[in-house]
Amino acid sequence: MISFNMNHLKEAARYAKQRTGVRFYFWHLTVSLVEAFWLFLWAIGSIVHAFFPFLLDFDLLVARINGIKKLKEKLPDDPRLKKVHFD
Repeated sequence: MISFNMNHLKEAARYAKQRTGVRFYFWHLTVSLVEAFWLFLWAIGSIVHAFFPFLLDFDLLVARINGIKKLKEKLPDDPRLKKVHFD
């Protein structure tokens, strides 16, 4: 589903404990592009793993967990990420 939220940057700034503005826009842009890059690589790795299950073992799972941990650090007040807990 595609959602539309004109207040997304304001909400993201609040979740990140930062002020809005041009600097925050570029921070958001960087975080989003880095996340997209890793998701793209993990998607390719997942396809490879689907055909060759002996490759990549559980490395993709560990990488995704670590990625979520990093996002949680960047957005400490995000209500969705607050529901995610790590041991």
